[in-house]
Amino acid sequence: MARLLLLVLLTLLVTPARAEVPLTGTFTANQACLALQSIRKQTNPGNILTHPGNAYELLAANADRATHYWIIVPDAQPKQRWVAIECGSRSGAAGSQATGHTAGTTAPAYRGTQYVLAINWQPAFCEISSGKPECGSQTTDSFEATHFTLHGLWPQPRNNEYCDVSRDDQWASQNGRWRDLPAIPLSDGLRRDLDTAMPGTMSALDRHEWTKHGTCYGTSQEEYFADSLDLLLAINTSAVAELFAANIGKKVTLRQIRTAFDQAFGPGSGERVSMDCAADGNRTIITELTIALTGTINGPDDLSALLAAASPASGGCSSGMVDPVGLR
Repeated sequence: MARLLLLVLLTLLVTPARAEVPLTGTFTANQACLALQSIRKQTNPGNILTHPGNAYELLAANADRATHYWIIVPDAQPKQRWVAIECGSRSGAAGSQATGHTAGTTAPAYRGTQYVLAINWQPAFCEISSGKPECGSQTTDSFEATHFTLHGLWPQPRNNEYCDVSRDDQWASQNGRWRDLPAIPLSDGLRRDLDTAMPGTMSALDRHEWTKHGTCYGTSQEEYFADSLDLLLAINTSAVAELFAANIGKKVTLRQIRTAFDQAFGPGSGERVSMDCAADGNRTIITELTIALTGTINGPDDLSALLAAASPASGGCSSGMVDPVGLR
């Protein structure tokens, strides 16, 4: 928990998120250049270079006035890499050529890398999945009694999953044999925080989430889960978590939740949130919130910008009970 508390104090020091610009077409290298996994950290797993004369699938630019393009390098792992724009030339979907920002071009309706953050209300999850190992030790003093827990961070679109995953691991993930998946090596502090914020690690949920979604995130396992916890921290220290904690055992509406998001993260933020519920006898209980995000995640203070850049969400239930810890 020390890392979570420390991040609260650091949020004002975090660099704002970039707004990436999706592109189509190809990028043809005219020289050997670094193919970076992260521009900010200058990481390059495998020491990958572009090959002069090779054309690469183009995914995005890092800004309106771009310094780097995001391309697919087939032999790299991960395949999605950043390359400096002066390394080559861009051929657009209509055959246009560009080597940077072109005046007069129109940005897409929504921009940047897109994600869905899924967070659970764990007492409700355990109400309907009581046999899970993580559901046997809940108390009123548990973290999950008054805070949201992490389900996962899912790169979009929905079919963006199982990137470079072996067939055996994909089958194990899909068939619920999560303990057969490779263990997730994390630093000691991050492992402690993740085990608290994601009780499902007792069922190897972290292995499943990395295999299905994290492998498409484009970073290390450490950074994927650290970014996920940063987003969760922002919500758990906001009016949204306060709303749930103050209404345990009572009904809350989606409108109330969206209003709390607007208060915490800016007008319109709530429109990026949808809610999932489940029937439990004569009750309807809130099980999960899913939150649309667009941009680059650098820390918990980014959440407002990530919400503002995302497209509105729809679907889900309109109201439900905030379930207390303990089975009925």
